Amino acid sequence: MFEVEALVGKNRLVVRIWGDIAREEAQRVGDAAVRAIERLRPRFDLLSDMKGVTSLDAEATVQLRRIMEAAKVRGFRRVVRVVGRSVDTALVFERTSRELGYDAHLAFSLEEAERLLDSGSP
Repeated sequence: MFEVEALVGKNRLVVRIWGDIAREEAQRVGDAAVRAIERLRPRFDLLSDMKGVTSLDAEATVQLRRIMEAAKVRGFRRVVRVVGRSVDTALVFERTSRELGYDAHLAFSLEEAERLLDSGSP
């Protein structure tokens, strides 16, 4: 399951995914995130909460790359990932981030991630 939200006032994209992410759902996450990015101004922040992910189809990596390429074109500023105990998922996403030339900051809760972004760090 997933939720994608463009917080226009904060200029922030929030993507939450949890459970088993199959091929079709990964495609829907990518579609929703790319549409949401179009609603944000350049230099937006991206917060992805994946702490509840139990499994990822290989398509998830393809969709992550698609989302991040759209974010790069739009001109994102910072990325914070909430990983909780999803170490394997975090590693998959971090590998893709590095291939695209950026580092994401990690947080262990949604509240911690929001505090990081709201405070102007990382």
